[in-house]
Amino acid sequence: MKQETFFGVRKDSEKHLYVRRCDNNEVLITKTVNGESITEENTVHLNAEEARKLGIQLLKLGSEELPKSGIDLKTESFVDKITVYRGINPDETPANLAVITIDESDEARQVREDSGEEPGFSIEGEELEKLISALAKIGITDTG
Repeated sequence: MKQETFFGVRKDSEKHLYVRRCDNNEVLITKTVNGESITEENTVHLNAEEARKLGIQLLKLGSEELPKSGIDLKTESFVDKITVYRGINPDETPANLAVITIDESDEARQVREDSGEEPGFSIEGEELEKLISALAKIGITDTG
């Protein structure tokens, strides 16, 4: 078993959370206090699907609400920016639907069309993290 990640180290806390992956791809999460040893008693076992859903739920809880106008992300290509926002159901409730709009200048559009490239964008770093967080906030079955 390899320890992959260690969370919870803060100067004002003696609680730690270890997240690691077993050889069988099971994800183990263990809470320790005051430097105690990692034990089975303090460990939760998750299969890949459960771990994925937990990760999305954590992103949702750790993310700010998306404004109705969406969030703008800077890109590294012909696209000036992309905007991500949550779709709205016909009854005006938030939908589990991500809407992504691509904004490119006329000049960039012409260069892309002349080169035969498909519309697209590249995104990295903090902007990629914002995109993942926004998509997680929209995803899963609840609307929170």
